[in-house]
Amino acid sequence: MRAERAADTRGSILRAAEQLILDRGLGSATTKEIARAAGCAEGSIYRYFDDKHALFIELVGTRYAGFFELVESLPRRAGTSTVRRNLEEVAAAAIDFYYGIVPMAGGALAEHEFLREHRQFFHKENTGPMKFIRRLSEYLRAEQRQGRVAERISPEHAAQLILGACFARAFLLRFLGEGTIEEPNDRFAREIVKTALRGLEP
Repeated sequence: MRAERAADTRGSILRAAEQLILDRGLGSATTKEIARAAGCAEGSIYRYFDDKHALFIELVGTRYAGFFELVESLPRRAGTSTVRRNLEEVAAAAIDFYYGIVPMAGGALAEHEFLREHRQFFHKENTGPMKFIRRLSEYLRAEQRQGRVAERISPEHAAQLILGACFARAFLLRFLGEGTIEEPNDRFAREIVKTALRGLEP
């Protein structure tokens, strides 16, 4: 029973932090405000998280676990399905992921200490945005070896082209508002991949 209560409190803290960031920005998501929104004492947050940065990392890690698993599996997908379908799945998932983290990432840019902690975490854990690019690059390189992607292209630049377009899409949706862009995300993902593949197909 105690374990269930702890899990409920932990989950409430994570949900409260995410909603505060989305509604009011990262700077307003103080531990005091998070505790108030979660219905717990501020000290309770530090029973589960070392600091606000640890809470943020846990929030992203749990909320987008599926995306991280997809990225990690990419190199093993070479030779399966079609290159087009694999890339469309990555692009669609990346748009959703970036759309979710843009408010958090944007807030981190304005908080220098928080950003410094983020960079240190990425370096220590060998993770972060560059890992996504590396995994997609590894996938494309493996497809090159199987003759399913043209030898003339740079996997690293192709990966940045696709993921960069997905990030830009997510940023525009957040910045301009969803109603200003009529094209559905899944169609955007298909068109981005189709456009990229015109230079990738052998």
